Amino acid sequence: MTGRGRHASDGTSSFYRDLAVMIGGIVLVGAAVFFVLILLADGPTTTTTEGVVTTPTTVPAPSTSTSGATSTSIDVTTTTTIPQRDPSEVRVLVLNSMGLAGAAGRLTERLAELGYQTLPADDYTPEQDPSRIWFREGFSAEANVLLSQLPDALVESIPEETIGEGADIVIVLGTGYEE
Repeated sequence: MTGRGRHASDGTSSFYRDLAVMIGGIVLVGAAVFFVLILLADGPTTTTTEGVVTTPTTVPAPSTSTSGATSTSIDVTTTTTIPQRDPSEVRVLVLNSMGLAGAAGRLTERLAELGYQTLPADDYTPEQDPSRIWFREGFSAEANVLLSQLPDALVESIPEETIGEGADIVIVLGTGYEE
């Protein structure tokens, strides 16, 4: 009974070949997962800064298969430049909601010196914290420029059309405003 329980080959070469194939497969799967995570990590965002709007768009990828295979889509980011108006074309109203006498008037004077069309300063209730820069439709780029005058303010679309009639941008000085 010779050779009973023995294989024709010693098996070491097939073990190392199988090990190499398994390690290669693990590396390829890991690279694929990493690539997918990188693509998904950025996620859709919309950013508005000084007249530039970036908007993500998903478009179908070209299909090369007619066998009914699942199609994929490609994320494309579109950048649109919104023309920014000259300060002389922007009407600004400054309102004081914090109770510091004359603060809205002083900021109005400073904006007039920068070339903005200014409306007479006034008071506003309820009290705001932080300050707000409210803009009418089409004036978001100009509102973001005014952040240089109120860096801690929130830039928002005007909450009610009746606020600051005649103004393109309404600035409401909040309790945190410092001259």
